[in-house]
Amino acid sequence: HGIIRNNDNINNTVEQMTLRERILFVLSLWQFMMPLFLVYAAEYAMQSGTWAAIGFPTPDNESARADFYEYSNWIYQVGVLISRSTGTLYEASVQLLWIFSFLQILLLVFFYIVASTQAFWYNWSLLLPSFIVGLLGGSVYVQSFTRISRDVVEVDLREFALAATSVADTMGIVVADICGLYIQSCLFRVNGMPGAVVECPLA
Repeated sequence: HGIIRNNDNINNTVEQMTLRERILFVLSLWQFMMPLFLVYAAEYAMQSGTWAAIGFPTPDNESARADFYEYSNWIYQVGVLISRSTGTLYEASVQLLWIFSFLQILLLVFFYIVASTQAFWYNWSLLLPSFIVGLLGGSVYVQSFTRISRDVVEVDLREFALAATSVADTMGIVVADICGLYIQSCLFRVNGMPGAVVECPLA
């Protein structure tokens, strides 16, 4: 599956691996790290960027925006809890991990369009796709680490692989926090609302 294991070029003990061997081993984990990075970047950009600019009946009401932000995050957490709790009931393929991550990106685009236009779908039923965001994020997280635990045979390499892969979601969150500021700024500008922390680069 692309994971280095039982390879004569790679020592079984992490302490015995050279820097080059460690880098090659981490690079072999890209098929798990990239979906994890993408799904986290998309979902946290949604939370900090798009959900903060949605409110009913109109987004120019700060209290309405705060209500949607709170409830969408609650329902998102329910989705995460369910997907992580049931993650051991099935085994996702690497291809499915990529599909889930791209679906998350599509949801980011969807929420951006909704927040900028308030058209075709703009009511509390948006909590449903918020729930799906949690399901996708939790699924990619648990399934990525489950597959690594199964595919990497050597225990010491497995622990190293899990630690290295965990950097991907952290990087996704960092990127999302930065992008979220600009997404929120652009949505605030489109909707004529004050309060953006940074200036929209599309202005």
